[in-house]
Amino acid sequence: MLSVEEALDCIVGSVHGVEAEPVPLTEALNRVLAEDVAAPQDVPRFSYATMDGFAIHRHDTSQSPTKKQVALEVIETVPAGAPVTRTVQPGTSIRVMTGAPLPPGTDAVVRAEDVSPMEDKTGFIVINRAVKPMENMAPAGETVKRGELVVKTGTILRPERIGALASLGFQRVEVFRRPCIGLLGTGRELAVLEEGLTPGKIYASSYYLLAAKLEEQGCVPMRLGITGDDSEDIQNRIRSGLAGDAVITTGGTGQGMTDWVTGLFRDMGIGRGFDGVAMSPGRSSRFGLLQGKPVFSLPGSPTACLVAFEELVMPAVLRLKGVGEMEDAVRPLLRMRLAGRLSGKRGVRRYVPARIVLRGGRLEAVPLAKAHRGSFMPVMQTHGLIVIPENSGEIPPGEDVHVRLTGVNHELSSGKSSERRMKK
Repeated sequence: MLSVEEALDCIVGSVHGVEAEPVPLTEALNRVLAEDVAAPQDVPRFSYATMDGFAIHRHDTSQSPTKKQVALEVIETVPAGAPVTRTVQPGTSIRVMTGAPLPPGTDAVVRAEDVSPMEDKTGFIVINRAVKPMENMAPAGETVKRGELVVKTGTILRPERIGALASLGFQRVEVFRRPCIGLLGTGRELAVLEEGLTPGKIYASSYYLLAAKLEEQGCVPMRLGITGDDSEDIQNRIRSGLAGDAVITTGGTGQGMTDWVTGLFRDMGIGRGFDGVAMSPGRSSRFGLLQGKPVFSLPGSPTACLVAFEELVMPAVLRLKGVGEMEDAVRPLLRMRLAGRLSGKRGVRRYVPARIVLRGGRLEAVPLAKAHRGSFMPVMQTHGLIVIPENSGEIPPGEDVHVRLTGVNHELSSGKSSERRMKK
């Protein structure tokens, strides 16, 4: 049985990105860039004033013995967005507003509050202090020079990067297309929502969980439906899923009489992968390639399914999407205080669903109470997974642990509400 790291190396080394396509920038949010993007122009494109004031040439101030009390004629006023029509000549200045382009000859802007009108001459100002080079101005190309790399291929286009590309005038960008992933739920006890429940049936919650997870990651789920334990039907559905970029099945991975995955992988020729991972839950997860495409088989129970997806399938999804730097996308391991008592397992990496609370200015991980293996309640309340390394002993309350976030959570709890839940 492989360790988690060995399983991840096997997965990432076997999965390759999908092809690229051009899309409008307005439709590129959370897509992955498929080409390096260089600046077509300087940013900023022109030198501009960063304060309301007067554009000057510092040569005028250097002619004053004290570099103060310099009188200059104001020859023009330039608001933001207006073109410049004059040049700063010796003995002159131009009034500028914040964001206004600076006229040629400018090498500093004096704030409006640092000048005063000349008493005996209309249209003249007096500078009342020394002026530093490039003061209160942003020179052209200060942020980015023309031709400089702005965003590299493999980068996820988050809102801030969309804004940056818009500032450079990009209307379309080349991105990797959305991966299409087949999804199959197995088990004679499962029912889809449209069917309703008959005696002995339960809803296929893990099937819907995975579909939502894939959509959250910008993939297109190919819903292959729910099937029983008929091997021929399962094989036919998996083969139809190969029209996409990968296939995920749930259920049938244990050692029971109706668990079919081991034999099916052998019969279909799904190879070059692994059969089980030293992790709990999720130990029975399997992976292989069929016609060069990844096939994952995950446990059917909600908690094990969630853990296996986050730890094993997510890196493959990111690779399919074309993500270059995995650190840019993988939900990080955060260090926080344990609000409970846990222990590790011999030879196995343990994952414990947890809520994350803020108490006393620190994040705390509250392990969720154990429930029946088929219950979805712990999964619904999960903010992250506490990761307990192999062969760890008992971890007492207050010790630091590492937690993998499982999604973008906007419902992190305050300490008081969490304390009430713990007391219950």
